[in-house]
Amino acid sequence: MGRKLELYYAKPAGRWEETLPVGNGKLGAMIWGGAREEMLGLNEDSLWSGYEKDKANPGAYDSLQKVRELIFQDRVPEAEEMIRRNMMGEFNENYLPLGNLHIVYRNLGGQDKTKEPETENYRRSLDLEEAISYVDFRAEGVQYHREVFATYPGKAVVMSLEASRPVMELEIFLDSRLKCVSESEAEGLRIRGKCPEHADPCYVRRGEEAIVWGYRGIRFTGRIKVLESDGELVVADGRIRIKGASRAVLSVEMVQPAALAGDYAAIKETHITDYRKIFDKVELYLGEQIELPTDVRLQNLKDGGEDNGLFALYFQYGRYLMIASSREGSFPANLQGIWSWEMQPPWSSNWTTNINLQMNYWPVLSCGLEECMEAYLSYVEKLAERGKRTAAVNYRCRGTVHHHNADGWYATNPVGIVYGNEAGQDGSVTWGMWPMGMSWLVQEFYRYYEYTGDKAFLRERAYPVFRECALFLADWLVEHQGRYVTCPSTSPENVYYNEAGEKCSVTYASAMDLELTEDVFCHYLSICEILGIEEPLTEEVKEKLGRLEPVKRGSYGQILEWAREYREVEPGHRHVSHLYGLFPSELWEGKAEMKQAARVSLENRLKNGGGYTGWSCAWIVNLFGVLGDGEKAWEYLHILLTRSTYPNLWDAHEPFQIDGNFGGIAGICNMLVQDRGGEVKLLPALPKQFASGYAKGLRIKGGKAVDLAWEDGKVVSSEIYQKN
Repeated sequence: MGRKLELYYAKPAGRWEETLPVGNGKLGAMIWGGAREEMLGLNEDSLWSGYEKDKANPGAYDSLQKVRELIFQDRVPEAEEMIRRNMMGEFNENYLPLGNLHIVYRNLGGQDKTKEPETENYRRSLDLEEAISYVDFRAEGVQYHREVFATYPGKAVVMSLEASRPVMELEIFLDSRLKCVSESEAEGLRIRGKCPEHADPCYVRRGEEAIVWGYRGIRFTGRIKVLESDGELVVADGRIRIKGASRAVLSVEMVQPAALAGDYAAIKETHITDYRKIFDKVELYLGEQIELPTDVRLQNLKDGGEDNGLFALYFQYGRYLMIASSREGSFPANLQGIWSWEMQPPWSSNWTTNINLQMNYWPVLSCGLEECMEAYLSYVEKLAERGKRTAAVNYRCRGTVHHHNADGWYATNPVGIVYGNEAGQDGSVTWGMWPMGMSWLVQEFYRYYEYTGDKAFLRERAYPVFRECALFLADWLVEHQGRYVTCPSTSPENVYYNEAGEKCSVTYASAMDLELTEDVFCHYLSICEILGIEEPLTEEVKEKLGRLEPVKRGSYGQILEWAREYREVEPGHRHVSHLYGLFPSELWEGKAEMKQAARVSLENRLKNGGGYTGWSCAWIVNLFGVLGDGEKAWEYLHILLTRSTYPNLWDAHEPFQIDGNFGGIAGICNMLVQDRGGEVKLLPALPKQFASGYAKGLRIKGGKAVDLAWEDGKVVSSEIYQKN
């Protein structure tokens, strides 16, 4: 394939969105690459504000029946006000940064220790084939070399520092807002810290008054160790000092003890072997990797240049980010993966479950990343267990429910109440009153079975969560004009004008609710049939599925997003929730009229400015991919990179939000290979820009993989073979 798959730059990072990330699922580091001072922004995935707290709302049920009556009577503003006052719950907590690890080269910079030294041949890189970040430069007659990686087997971030002569004078310390205390030990520092017991989301209020320290926050420990050094080591006053060294190896371990074995070379080899078992399963070639810094390549693309190799690099970088942020034993990748640097990060750096968490995992099965799936599956199972109480207390329903936001405490309530208040914030109903999150989250359990054929998984893990979802939906549905509908119902984060010209978000039977309900019911019944399960719930589900309100089409052939054809407040809204049935679902496979209606709806969104965030642009790539429109899929893939991608190839919402990366690579996969509706398609949406190339190891259902090569837009060789 020619040049190595790597991101590289000719200068240090100037902002967070230029740093290079490493991670092992639990620990993450963002590498700046300064010459005189290296800084690693550190994260550990269990560090959250808050404490164990029941946020279920016993008063919600008391208002539910009246809310439904008001909605059916077209008194929606009254219904929304009642929901806001009586049916919401507290906001989620925040994912927190561990702090910044500073490695200062006291021997560089001359007399002025604030001055960066002059460097030659500076190079900062991230090797995607080995998951190691490098920094190389020459300064003051000495060659310097650094390596940083996060080892999953070793449960640590490891850093090697080298100089061509024994001149390094290093000072190493941790700067953290988590009330950390650094205590001296023989090999380095022992870190003790604690998290605040509450932090408001940044969009509620900012600053110190938004953070409550108290005594109930998470307490944690960790260590920064010197594993190897040929210099003089002194540890005092919360700092590590190494003098006269040509080499030093450091490790960062937090919360869980490290499992490092052997010397640095052995630790590095173990890390690479573990990583490559996952990464090497898939290859993609769209063109040669150009010998230019990555930020220059990205800018050239924005300026109208061509660089097919950059799209393949972006694809493999997305796979790298998933391996780095989601492994067994960790939380699933959140809105920022695991890399967050603010006490009140964007959207709390949590899991938004009306698209974003689900999008993170779209590429996992098709892109050979099934080892990264367990973090998601186990999290959803715990969320489903917690959701049983919310379903029972808030709605007196059987089964489990989850709304649109989740955090490290497995919150399942509709969010909107500011800490210490009693009623929801203005506007909170628009996004908070959406009890369909679990119905979407569980779909990956069925897909996991489809891709692996694992019947034990289907019986022991998929069946229980689908059954709980089906129980909830069976109770949540209400009869209206001879059909079963959801009520109250919203289309995530979107707003319409009612007939009186008032802005509203609540209705009954939104399209996405109906599509999700159909998917849950159909997959639950399919699971029962495969496993030979007969129970009273199956008959109840069949009856309600048979009378479920159908998704309707509007006056110009579009999918109706709400129960009626309302005028949209924002016709180019970023969400395209009503098109769930097209993708990621397969509900409309083989239904030409629904696919055409979805296309009409999509084109209407886009002509009004839709797709303006990174993740929504990525969703559009996938939608056009499954519609078989390669040129439109390419257009929005190109927009994704040129309008919504930072210099380090992180997705820009903005701000940074990693779902666009994962949605984008799922889109590339859908352009090349699809396995939907019982049909495998090769090159179903290949654009003319990707006229020639090859892919190896892309996954399809039934535990199979696909290798294919194409020239001039035509398949020249292909093989479908069993992988498990």
